[in-house]
Amino acid sequence: MIAYYSWQGHTKKVAEALAGALDGELVRIEAFKKGNIFLMGMKAYFSGKAPIKPCRTDLSGVDKLIVASPVWGGKIPPYMNEYLDQITGAEGKPFHVLMEMGGRGAESAIAVVRKHLESKGMKFISSTATIEKEVNSGEFMKKVEEFAKEIKRE
Repeated sequence: MIAYYSWQGHTKKVAEALAGALDGELVRIEAFKKGNIFLMGMKAYFSGKAPIKPCRTDLSGVDKLIVASPVWGGKIPPYMNEYLDQITGAEGKPFHVLMEMGGRGAESAIAVVRKHLESKGMKFISSTATIEKEVNSGEFMKKVEEFAKEIKRE
């Protein structure tokens, strides 16, 4: 299962490509009410949360989770923080992380996701990151294909 949040569509494009490469279920995390980018950025900086629309958060019956998120100042969006807090049925399941960014900050954002999911008893396997300009040009597909192969080997 690939769970993703996308503000401008870049992460959506990458998550859809990964879901296609893995023949995986795609779960879209949506803001209950899209907030002001400045205020949401501040919430992200302080690891805050913001309400999301109902979506699949119970991982019972899911063999592995891939989380796809944009990077906001080295953090994840407040909507992703909320989603990660809502996850249930995760104990012992493997997970992978895909970050989409403007230029940098993926490592610290990956660490945030790892902390959330490892606290739920999940097992971190791997991560990767794409850059916005690669998504715009289509160059990201090679990275997605390599990541998909890595996930399938697990």
